[in-house]
Amino acid sequence: MTAPNLKKSSVYFLLVTTFLFALGMSLAFPVLPFIVSQYVSDTGMQAIVISILGASYALLSFFSAPVMGTLSDLFGRRPVLMLALLGSAIGYVIFGIGGSLFMLFLGRCLDGLTAGGMGTLFAYVSDSTSEEDRGKVFGQIGATVGAGLIAGPALGGLLSHLSLSAPMYAAAAICLLNLLWGYFVLPESLPRERRSRTFDLKHLNPFVQLKEGLASPLVRRLVTVAVMFTLPFSLMQIAQPLMSRDVLHWDAAHVGTVFMVAGVCDIIVQGFLLSWLFKRWGEKGVAQTGLVLGIIGIIGMALLPLFPSVVLMYASVVLIALGEGVFNAALTTLISLAVPEDEQGRTQGGVHAMNELAQVVGPLVGGQLYSRFGASASFGTCAGLIVLALGVLTGTHKVSREPVTA
Repeated sequence: MTAPNLKKSSVYFLLVTTFLFALGMSLAFPVLPFIVSQYVSDTGMQAIVISILGASYALLSFFSAPVMGTLSDLFGRRPVLMLALLGSAIGYVIFGIGGSLFMLFLGRCLDGLTAGGMGTLFAYVSDSTSEEDRGKVFGQIGATVGAGLIAGPALGGLLSHLSLSAPMYAAAAICLLNLLWGYFVLPESLPRERRSRTFDLKHLNPFVQLKEGLASPLVRRLVTVAVMFTLPFSLMQIAQPLMSRDVLHWDAAHVGTVFMVAGVCDIIVQGFLLSWLFKRWGEKGVAQTGLVLGIIGIIGMALLPLFPSVVLMYASVVLIALGEGVFNAALTTLISLAVPEDEQGRTQGGVHAMNELAQVVGPLVGGQLYSRFGASASFGTCAGLIVLALGVLTGTHKVSREPVTA
């Protein structure tokens, strides 16, 4: 069955919602150390609390993503997306109110529980687009994530002049406005006749839904590739700022430019180039290209302690960001092509959950690797994992349409 094209109003809503998910992840970056310092005086403990806050968000998203995806297969995508926006808004308000570490954790955990809605958003796109257009829309979503990761820290820093809580309240207000907008403009993408038929308590068990969502051997191989890329990428997010400080002697402002460059690359490659790349190389070819770019970029990072250079740093970041951008959009498209219509929510939720788990493990492992073995060993390990991911993907057959030949 060929899916209809998305209406423009629905596309805009999905892009704004994606932007808000990314904004929510990054908006607190500039103010988080100052908020936590109100409740924890020891600087060493502040770093630990901040890392646990981030891990709590990712861990709760890991548990919620397959459940929310399955609920969207049962009851439709629209109500689950509405619930995700409402939960994020409440989480931001609680975090903004603060008053204790418990309130901070409560706010981030609630936001993490509803962040699993990103898998439902991907399922909505899979429902509503033809196979030919799907990769293009996923690329637009990836570009929007890049824009959110650029805008979040900038907006958070600007609003912090009003108060430390102002960024959180602003994010909550934007979520509620988006919820109101979606209520009027977003149609349901999954008709009743295409939904799953039965509901029982096992649908609320994240481990059952994760197992069933990844039941297909083909999906498991693709998810393995995704995790083998996400794990080193999240590990790098810890090691790169540390190496910038230790090797190039950068301050926080200089480190921030790296994330801005990465976000701009995401916008360019996913917003403007991805559709052309899909036509030329097909989804699998684009995903493989993304992995190769990532490997080259991370090898450049591994060489930085031996050849300290600002040019090498930025060149490596550009290659990694370009690779990450095309890989994620291509692999999401491949997974959507590998499962039936009535399993898109559960499967995309399972993929999102596994990526969130990698986001929990990666920073923890990254800190240990860097402190014990140094920057070169840390980035060398990252490159090795992505080489393995490239091997697994190359050995996976019949997951992509043929590219257009000249």
